[in-house]
Amino acid sequence: MNIPADRLPDQLARGLAPLYVVVGDEPLAAQEAGDAIRTAARAAGHSERSVFTVQGRYNWQGIFTSGDNLSLFAERRLTEIRIPSGKPGVDGAKALEAYAAKLPADTLTLISLPGLDWKTMQSRWFAALASAGVVVEAKLVDRAHLPGWIERRLAKQGLRAERAALDYLADQVEGNLLAAQQEIDKLALLLPPGNVTLADVEHAVVDVSRLEADALADALYAGDGARFAQVVTDLRDSGEAVPAILWQVSSAVQLLLRLKLALAQGDSLPGLMRTLWGRDKQRAPQIERAVKRLSLAQVESALADLALIDRQAKGLERVGDPWDTLLRVGMTLARAAG
Repeated sequence: MNIPADRLPDQLARGLAPLYVVVGDEPLAAQEAGDAIRTAARAAGHSERSVFTVQGRYNWQGIFTSGDNLSLFAERRLTEIRIPSGKPGVDGAKALEAYAAKLPADTLTLISLPGLDWKTMQSRWFAALASAGVVVEAKLVDRAHLPGWIERRLAKQGLRAERAALDYLADQVEGNLLAAQQEIDKLALLLPPGNVTLADVEHAVVDVSRLEADALADALYAGDGARFAQVVTDLRDSGEAVPAILWQVSSAVQLLLRLKLALAQGDSLPGLMRTLWGRDKQRAPQIERAVKRLSLAQVESALADLALIDRQAKGLERVGDPWDTLLRVGMTLARAAG
């Protein structure tokens, strides 16, 4: 069965398949598909997880050995097979055909592949995988369909954008869904539920404080408390609104949380760094040091504080000042520096 990534939630709701193949070059769609499958697997009791990343000459027998030896204390397992090149080789192709023909008992298998050409998708090994499970296609979204994609994502945040606003956003992100999602998250922080106009979007996207907001993220990753405090003070004194800044700090903390959770699930830090894009890719060394410096509990606590700031800024929390709470978040993360 082949389904687009946006249909995966419906398929998971009907029941888990024994095998999922996530294939495609759209990073956000592939990431969200993998996360949804892992979440559903954990909910179904697949508590033991094994991850195999296929690179160069690979001992495929190790996957079979792992699948045949369930832990005495885990009833179900999630096995992930990642093939970054999309080319398993002759031995790998045979191994995948054999694996698909006899999937391990009590195991959900998730295979991750990049975008494949037509010839590869007609190969025997890929056809065997497709016959044994569900192929989730993480395809790029073309310009004609991007406004609709953005509209659906905004609707999940309780926002309804006019067509001009959707077209403007689509033009600004140039097909980059990760960038589009960041702008959607920003709008959700800046605006109350309801209608979104072109003027709302233009004001959010073309933010005069963008450079200073970027400086907040840089200081947070670097653990530079003095710099963080100075930028917060400058923004407050210049009359900036907290929600206009909060999205950038929230994005930085959410990225750290995603990376920490992925590490806890067995992913490698170098591999995760290669998934960064845009400005975050340029910050990779600082982000890597921040991931090493901060604990998962510290990052989760910071995210909870950012939610408190959002409530304070919107008047939903009567105790405390949002600027003071924002300063505390930055200083707390800075003090965690080694």
